[in-house]
Amino acid sequence: MISKKMIAPLKIQPKKRDREGSTQRILQAGLEIFSEVGYDAATTKMISKRADLNESLIQRYFKSKSNLLAEVTYSCIDALSKEKPYPPAETPQEEIYRFLVNKLESINKNIKFFRVILSRILVDSQMGLELQKRKPSDLFFTERLSMFQKKGLIRADLDIGELVSLITNQSFAITITELILSNKNIESCKKQLLAFSKNLTKGICAIHPTGTD
Repeated sequence: MISKKMIAPLKIQPKKRDREGSTQRILQAGLEIFSEVGYDAATTKMISKRADLNESLIQRYFKSKSNLLAEVTYSCIDALSKEKPYPPAETPQEEIYRFLVNKLESINKNIKFFRVILSRILVDSQMGLELQKRKPSDLFFTERLSMFQKKGLIRADLDIGELVSLITNQSFAITITELILSNKNIESCKKQLLAFSKNLTKGICAIHPTGTD
């Protein structure tokens, strides 16, 4: 007969918290709540309830509601950067236009949230500075323009990195001024992006191909 004293007590390992999964749930809930009620009306209690998690996790992972808003924005920016939503175009102008339209349509899907971000930046300049530190990289777009340059379709003296930055900034400028502030419809914005891509390629292309009409 085995004595109870001979049996070592069973050590039950504490359940490891899925921090990454919880973080993603909080970010998604934050995106939804901020979009629905705005930054000021949103509370961490509302967000934790939507995420079905303890409210204390928001403080632990993000420190504050303001930091959470910034992280939600970063996650949106990162998602835009990783997208490869269309096959390579045949001309620089078509590639630039497709890239711009993709950015426009992606932001339009979360237009309410980007309105919240814009209004928050206007009253919190520090947030604007922080967001500047994590601009989208758009590596696939850089690679595609570099290929056109190697083929001699884009001037050899141009810095592709600077060109991509210019185009990306233009996409956000039109989106903010026309889609968000002026409430223009998306088709009107696309016309402006088309005009921009046509005029830009006149300056950057060694050969002026016929672009998207």
